[in-house]
Amino acid sequence: MTDIITRFAPSPTGNLHLGGLRTALVNFIISKQESTSKFFLRIEDTDKERSNKIYTQNIIESLDWLNIKHDTKIQFQSQRIKRHKEVAELLLKNKYAFKCNCDEKKLEEKRDYIKKHKLKIKKICTTCKNDKKIQNLKSEYAIRIQIPTEGETIINDLVQGKVSTNNIELDDYIILRKDGSPTYMLSVVVDDNDLGINLIIRGDDHLNNTFRQKYIYEYMKWHIPNYAHISLIHGEDGSKLSKRHGAINIIDLKKKGYLPEAIINNLILLGWSPKNQQNEIISLQEIINKFDIKEISKSSSIFSFDKLNFFNNYYLRLEKNLNYFIDYCKKNDELNFYLNEDQNKMLRLFEIYKKDLNYYEEILKYTKVYFDENYEINQDHEKFDIIFENNFSIFLDGLSNLENWSKYEIEEFVKNFLKQKNIKFPIFAKPLRFILTNYYQGPSISDIFYILGKKNTLRRLNQYIKD
Repeated sequence: MTDIITRFAPSPTGNLHLGGLRTALVNFIISKQESTSKFFLRIEDTDKERSNKIYTQNIIESLDWLNIKHDTKIQFQSQRIKRHKEVAELLLKNKYAFKCNCDEKKLEEKRDYIKKHKLKIKKICTTCKNDKKIQNLKSEYAIRIQIPTEGETIINDLVQGKVSTNNIELDDYIILRKDGSPTYMLSVVVDDNDLGINLIIRGDDHLNNTFRQKYIYEYMKWHIPNYAHISLIHGEDGSKLSKRHGAINIIDLKKKGYLPEAIINNLILLGWSPKNQQNEIISLQEIINKFDIKEISKSSSIFSFDKLNFFNNYYLRLEKNLNYFIDYCKKNDELNFYLNEDQNKMLRLFEIYKKDLNYYEEILKYTKVYFDENYEINQDHEKFDIIFENNFSIFLDGLSNLENWSKYEIEEFVKNFLKQKNIKFPIFAKPLRFILTNYYQGPSISDIFYILGKKNTLRRLNQYIKD
């Protein structure tokens, strides 16, 4: 089997998002199926106006956090401009490209005309290549690739199957601008060839680019890589996933407290499912062992936060040593404050509430009440059962005399008291939980007592008597 060389080539014009991560993940997984295969990371930073070093750093750190490791030194496209220009000049020299000095305003008018009249022909510069004067220009020209107008271009795609387009619908696109800067369409092909990339996996929105880029490979007599164009991720409303669907940037998910395992598990199952898999929980190593790119669906994949929350809750509950939770708290100002106040209390709260958490940040809505030194009971509550009211003071006296404030002793006291008074547990549990937390629902009474500690528990219960 031929070694597979893949790559992920993001543009640092924004933070890494779920769609980009899915592409990176698929490339990474395939590269790990054979020990001699490689996965490269290339930062396509030739867009000087929109590229930002902050975004570059975010992409690198996000991939590292998710344990998606590249195999060699990161390549920066901006460092290879000389090579890109060299190829452009070779294409021009060999008559596979031509000089163009068309006015941009006139080109835009032609684009609008083609769009308005729904013309199949996409070529907007039709005069420059036959104009000797323009072809003899020494400066102030762009270079356009020359694509045949007859026939069709065919791609045998690993996901989409055999796909084709009529060449008349392919434009003679610019590969080198008038200012001497290479375009994405040229740079990406040159870099992929020079890196030895033989499998290009990217979104199906790049399919039209592939039809056009194929000609650079052919003209330069380079080996054409295999292609796999995977479907885009859509939101539950059917539209392309965007900011309006929520926190789709990896940095935002990390800040909220989503786990790498959950994100990877969720993303890989968008459009693919392993054969003979009994459940949806699958580790990265299992994915590597079972994944086949030819099994990816051609249809758009639907991303759901409910599904991501399901996976995250699963992995969150699996955590045994709590180190990840502690690290997360340290990076959140409010949680770090509570952690410094009483780390043991924070860890107990996590153990109690983790079954209810979609992500770590949600524990904030449960922790505040346990650390509030100025806690007051919400007076706007339903009327408690008369049996509770008549026996509450007696219960409080007995609880005050409890010497060993352990969870077991608390449970035994409550159980024996209710049994002695012949009172059903819910009659007492519901109002006690509300008095102590201002919530009717929540953890067990013994857990609440234990976490609050004897002093705070009695203070809050006595507050109810005073009120």
